[in-house]
This record gives sequence, structure tokens and C-alpha cells, in this order.
Amino acid sequence: MENNELRENETSQNGLMEFLTELGKALTASGISVVDITSILEKIAIAYKTKTEILVFPTMIMIKIGEHESAPLNAANQKPGLLPLNQVSEIYELIYKAEAGEISPIEGKKCLRRILLEKHQFGSIGILIGYILFSVGIGLLLQPTPEQLLVSGALGTIVGLLLVLSRGRTRFLLILPVIAALIVSSIFLYSIKIGLITGSVAMLLPALAYFLPGATLTTGMFELAYGEIISGASRVIYGAAILFLMLFGVLVGIQIAGIAPETLFVANTVNGLGWWAPYLGVITFALGMYLLMSIRNKDMPWVILILYIAFFGQQLGNHFVGGFFGAFTGSLLMAISGTIIERRDHKTPSFVSIMPAFWILVPGSLGFMSLATFVNQHYFAALSDATVVAMTIVAISLGLLIGAVITEPLKEREII
Repeated sequence: MENNELRENETSQNGLMEFLTELGKALTASGISVVDITSILEKIAIAYKTKTEILVFPTMIMIKIGEHESAPLNAANQKPGLLPLNQVSEIYELIYKAEAGEISPIEGKKCLRRILLEKHQFGSIGILIGYILFSVGIGLLLQPTPEQLLVSGALGTIVGLLLVLSRGRTRFLLILPVIAALIVSSIFLYSIKIGLITGSVAMLLPALAYFLPGATLTTGMFELAYGEIISGASRVIYGAAILFLMLFGVLVGIQIAGIAPETLFVANTVNGLGWWAPYLGVITFALGMYLLMSIRNKDMPWVILILYIAFFGQQLGNHFVGGFFGAFTGSLLMAISGTIIERRDHKTPSFVSIMPAFWILVPGSLGFMSLATFVNQHYFAALSDATVVAMTIVAISLGLLIGAVITEPLKEREII
């Protein structure tokens, strides 16, 4: 009898370990911080009345249950892009069930594998149209002029086609930021050279914004502030590497176009459309994210709400104090709002609702411009820009951290 109980217990522990490792891998591939992943896995283990030791890094997971210890598991291969957000939402619904002990580890593992096999809701056409809207929306936010919208739409179409062609090709995805930066910069800069359009290299940013690692850099700083030194440092280094790779593509594009680089780094941020352009940009960007990132219909209203909360928070902070406080305010408000929505709705995860808002706060694009000015030998301007980038990322990370502290009581109990 005792031997049977021991075997059953061992089988149960093995099933739980497999479920937790596969779940941790899926969460890591989603871009979620190791702080949140560790918390989720520990809560699930507690729900199954099992004592565990969990170690999570951006590329490795180790779990120990009783005397059983998992081998180091390659958690996720870093590459541009994330899991479709409809999959992330369903993974979180599975997490809610597991945290409540409403599903067995074996069933949980089967459910997780089924979720990960689901396809993008809108397919290749949806990705293409979504990226065009995404690019135009960012253009309306950064530089709302008719010429910027034309460039954003045209170059966004090119990058959208590259994304469609790269689906399922992991090796190509690894070099896609460089290829996209090279192609769109060559076309754009040659058009400037022959007088077809006028503008600066800043007009490239909306078309390349998807690859800018603003969320990665911010998550890395958040992890550093939380004491996760290895994970945070690795994300920051990875984000910086992506910026340099994109910069390389743009610089080669400048050489191919044969245009003098010193005339390309002066951005024109004049609003040529009207005061309403940025507000239209937010909803255009939201529709683009809906198609591009495969957001579920029932999650979309909350995503739009968080986008406007982050946008208005940033604008208010900019107006009354300054840019850094604007980034902090937008980040703080979106973190608090996202957690409240998750607890009340219990269907839309805060990660899904706030993730698109990182592009509204645009730390990555500023970083790209600082590197560009540095290579153009504008050293003092580059140093100033780099400082602004660093402090903007710190401000956003601090907003996320304080938001997590404020909403911690909501994570311990349900809000009726």
C-alpha cells in the first residue's frame, strides 16, 4: 500500500514538474518578466500543495519538487516578436484555473499544448494590414504630417510583407530587424536623394518600431530594480544589441543610397495635421495591434482603454512637470489600471492589456536616434540623447515597479 502511494505521489510530482516547466517556457516566450513568471509558478505549486524551488532566467528554467529536480530547460529562443496575444490570454485563463486547483497538472499540460498550437486569428492578410495601421498610428503620434503618413504607410507595407514572408522561418526571424532596416532605409533615402520626398531619418521610425526593443529594455530595468540582476542585465544587453543591429542596417542603407548622412538626423516634429492627430493615432495604432498581435475581441476594449490611459498620463506628466515624469506617470497609470482590470474582469490579463502601451511610451525609438547621432559623429548630441533614453527607461520601469507595489493587495484576493 505504501509503495503504491509513493508511486502515485512520484507520478503526481513528475506531472506537476512537466506542467510547470512547459508553462514557464511559454510565459518566457511571451516576454513576461521572470519576477512574474516565478510568482505564477509558485502560486500554482501552492495550489497543488507542493513545495517547490524555482529558478527562472530569460533563457533557462530549473524546478525542484521534493527530491526531483528538472534538468536545465532552454526556456525560449530570443527572437523578434512575441506569442500572439490571443494565446497569451488563453494561457492566463489556464493559469487562473491552475492557481485555484481546478485542473490537474496532466490536463493543464494538454490544454497548454493545445493553446500553443492555435494559429494567428487573422492570418497573413491580417498581419499585413495590421502592420500598416500600426506604422501609420505611430507616425501620427511621433510626427503627424501628411508626408510622414505617406512614408509610414508605404514603408510599413514593405515591413509587413517581410513579416508575412518570415512566418515559420526562425532563422530568418533572427536577422529580420537588420534586413528590414536595410531595405526600408535604402528605399527611403534614395527617394530623398532623387527629390521624391523630403525629410529626416526619423521618418523611418514608425515603419521599424515593431523591432525596437523598448519593452525588452524596460522589462530588463524592472527586473534589475526588483533584484533579478542576471535576468535584467541580459535583457538590457539583448535590447542594446538589437538597436545596434538595426543601426547597422540603416547605415548600410545610407551607403547604398549614396546620400550625405549629416543632413539626415534633424527630426521635424511639427504637427501638420491638427491637435486631433495624436488621438486618432492611438486608435489607429490599437486597430493595428488588434490585427498584428491577434488580440481577442473581448480583450480589445480594455487594450484601447489602457492605451489612452498611458497616453493621457504621459501627456499630463509632460505638461505639468516634464518628459521623464510623463513617462513615469503613463507607466504607473497603465500598470495600476491593467491590474485592476485583470482582477475585476479576470479574463483580460494585465500583460495583454498593457503590452501594446509600451509603444505609446516609445523609449526604443529614442534609443535608435541616439545611436544614429553617435555614428554621425554628433558625440555631444548622442550623449545627451542616450542619457534621455536611459532616464526614460528608468522612469517607465519605476512606474511599473511602484504600480506593482500599489496593486499587490489586489493580487492576494479577488475583487468582487
